[in-house]
Amino acid sequence: MPGQGIPTTISTDVPGSTNAFARIGFGVLVFFLFLIFSRIFDVKFSSLHIPGISYRVILVMVLLSRAFLRALKSDIGRWLLFFTVWMACCIPVSMWRGGSWMLLRDQWWFSFVVFLATAGLVVNFQQCRKAIYTMAWAFLVLTLVAKFWGSTEETGRLFLPTGKFANPKEMAQALRLGIPLWWMFLLDATGGAKKVFASGVMLFMLVMVSKCGSRGALIAFGVTAFCAFLRAPVIGKLKMVVGGVVILAIVIGMMPGRLVRRYTTFTEDQHQTGLTDKDYDSAMEGFAVSSAVQRQYLLTKSIQYTIQHPLFGVGPGMFTVAEDADAKAEGKRKGSWQGTHNSYTQVSSEIGIPGLIAYAAAIFLSLIKTSRLYSKTRGDRRLAQIANCAISLHYCLIVYAVSVFFDYIAYTAMLSVFAGLAAALDATAGWEMDHLTAPAPAEPIPFEQFRPAWRTTAGLSPQV
Repeated sequence: MPGQGIPTTISTDVPGSTNAFARIGFGVLVFFLFLIFSRIFDVKFSSLHIPGISYRVILVMVLLSRAFLRALKSDIGRWLLFFTVWMACCIPVSMWRGGSWMLLRDQWWFSFVVFLATAGLVVNFQQCRKAIYTMAWAFLVLTLVAKFWGSTEETGRLFLPTGKFANPKEMAQALRLGIPLWWMFLLDATGGAKKVFASGVMLFMLVMVSKCGSRGALIAFGVTAFCAFLRAPVIGKLKMVVGGVVILAIVIGMMPGRLVRRYTTFTEDQHQTGLTDKDYDSAMEGFAVSSAVQRQYLLTKSIQYTIQHPLFGVGPGMFTVAEDADAKAEGKRKGSWQGTHNSYTQVSSEIGIPGLIAYAAAIFLSLIKTSRLYSKTRGDRRLAQIANCAISLHYCLIVYAVSVFFDYIAYTAMLSVFAGLAAALDATAGWEMDHLTAPAPAEPIPFEQFRPAWRTTAGLSPQV
C-alpha cells in the first residue's frame, strides 16, 4: 500500500550519538539551561553556585568533544565569532580599556560559550527537541517563582528581589519567551488534558507578563500575534480574533488600573490627562512618563555616539561612561548612568557599525532558518514535530528581536541560547526529515518465485 512502512516517529538511530564527551556535555547543558532560565537559585540555595559549576563542566565538554567546531560551521556561529573578535578589537580604543576587558571576559565570553555549547553539543533532532522542552519547563518554573517570590513594591511592577530578573523589563521578556515554547507543547499534545494544561500555562504566563508593566513586552506580543495571524488560515484567523478578545478581556480584568495606565503612557503629553480609576497611582504615571522621556534622550545619545564613532564605538560597555563625561562637560554634576534601553544602538554605540551588523545578522539568520524550516515541514503530519519546534523558536526569536528595541541586553546569553537552538535545529532537522520521509523498502520477493518450473512437479527431472 502507498505510504506503508514510512516512519512517523523520531528515530533513535541518530547521527552524532557515539561521542561520549558530547553525550555528557548535552546532559549537563540541559540541566544548565533549566537552571539559568528557571532562576530557582536566585531565590533559594544561591550559595551552592550550581549554575557556575555546570557552566565550567560544559566548557570542558565543548573543548573535549570539539563541539565548538560544529557550532562554528553554521553561519550564525561565524557571525557571532566575528562579533566576539570585533569586540576584542574595540578594547584598545575604548574609553576605559579595563572595564571593556572585564565585560568581554566576564559577560560576553560566558554568552559565547553558551552558544557554542547549545549549537555544538546538540547533535540530533531528538536532543534539540528535548532542549526546547527543557526551556519550556524552565520558563514555567520561572513564572511560578515570579508568582510566589516576586515583588511589586515601590513601582507596582513585578520583579524578583534579587538576581538577573530584578529588572521588570527583563522579567517580562523572559516570561514572554515562554509562551511560544508552550505553544509548541500545545501543538504536540495528543490528549485533551495536555492541551488544556498547555493553554492554562500560556494564559498564566501572559497574566504574569502584564504585571511587569513592560510596554516593550506588550509591543513584542502584538508583533508576534500579528505574525501568527498572517500565517493562519481563514478559520484560524477567526479563532485568533475571538480568542484574542477573550484573553485580552481576562488579562485587563486581572490587571491593576495603575498598570493599565502605564501601558497607555508613552509620551509626556499623555501625563496631562486625568484618570478617575480607584487604582490610579500618580507616582507610577509620573515614573512612566519620566521613563519614556529618559529613553528618548538615551536613544538619541546612542545614535550620536554611533555617528561619531562608527567603526569602534566608545568601547564595549562604555556608553554610560561616555554619557557621564558628556553630561559633566555640559556643566551637570553627573550623567544618568543608564544604558541605552535599545540593544541595537547599545552595540552600534559601543563597538561600532561592524558589531551591529554581526549582531543583527545573527538574529536575522536565526529568524530566516526557523521560518524556512517551518515552511518546508508544515502540513506534513510526518514532520509535525519538526514544524512545531521551528515555529516556536521562530516566535521566540521575534519576541527577542522586538523586545531588545526597549532594553539593553545584547551581551547576555538570551540570544546565544535561542540562536544556538536555531543553528542546532537547522543542522539536525535535515537528517530527521530524510529519515521520516524515506520511501518504504520494497517487500522481498518470496523464494518460491525463483524456483524453476520443473521443481514444482514432484518426481520429474528436467528435460535435456
